Amino acid sequence: MTLAHEVSDGLASSLAQRIQPTFGYYRQPNGWVKYAPVTRLERLRYEEQGWKCLAEYGFFDVTAYSGNHPLEGLFMFGGAKELPTEQILQMGLYIDPPLVPRCKQHLTQFHRAHRAECWRGATKVEFPQMADVKPELIGPFVCDFCQRKMPTAQAREQHQLVAHTKPLGDIRTGTSLGKALAEAMNGSKTVPSQDALLKRIAELEATTAQPVRAQFPPGKVRVTCECGRSHKKGGETLHRRGPAHQEWAKKEAQPA
Repeated sequence: MTLAHEVSDGLASSLAQRIQPTFGYYRQPNGWVKYAPVTRLERLRYEEQGWKCLAEYGFFDVTAYSGNHPLEGLFMFGGAKELPTEQILQMGLYIDPPLVPRCKQHLTQFHRAHRAECWRGATKVEFPQMADVKPELIGPFVCDFCQRKMPTAQAREQHQLVAHTKPLGDIRTGTSLGKALAEAMNGSKTVPSQDALLKRIAELEATTAQPVRAQFPPGKVRVTCECGRSHKKGGETLHRRGPAHQEWAKKEAQPA
């Protein structure tokens, strides 16, 4: 008995002439590549906004798998060269490049998922544009507190600001106090008394905390999310449903 999704090559070829996949790849004005609908009206709308459809890499259907592997179809047909260096760095694709199936078949109703034979001889994506990247920009950049690997130094800093606010704040406060005390004692021929040092530390702590109070006045406390955006305290659920957080979440879901 033939299952509903199993069709002969001839029938599949005939049906393919009438049923077209509805997603493909675009290059956005900022150079980044992503998939989006390629129906007639949607493609026209995107192109009016300055997007370029990369039709040479084919079209496909979007599934849950596609959401977790958004660039696999592009890589499968040699499109790794289309990605700007910034996108490769920001998405961390260079750290452990993804494998590319060998079947060269986009996900459609006739190829709903890659099977074992699709992965035989699979190789990792190569990014020739990374050859010109400065060594100091290449990670992974490991978190100082939880050892999580981040693709860029900026991503590590943002992660530490959000996930490790207190220990990071303690370190920065200690560093600031140490520098200020060193400057205060510079050139002094006598060692300040304990009371004098404690008084100076209290003054510096008050100075350090002042910008924080000014930035977040009473009644208007904002919380910084791991995606880098801030929201009012208590508005986490609404923020996570927003497009900015959703876009960040999709990038975080990419395989390392």
